[in-house]
Amino acid sequence: MSKLLSVQEAAVELGVTGRRVNQLIRAGRLAAEKVGSQYVIKESDIEKVRERPAGRPPKDKEESK
Repeated sequence: MSKLLSVQEAAVELGVTGRRVNQLIRAGRLAAEKVGSQYVIKESDIEKVRERPAGRPPKDKEESK
């Protein structure tokens, strides 16, 4: 069974702010469940986000012309 983390604990694990974790949740990039007024995140879902490359994907040079 995967450990449940608070937004702040997830932020520490990912090396980002709690605000960024909330943005990821709202954008649907980080799975979370709401328990009362707080979100909880499965530790296994943190690993999925951690594997993604940081930053924006590069623009296709053909699109920018």
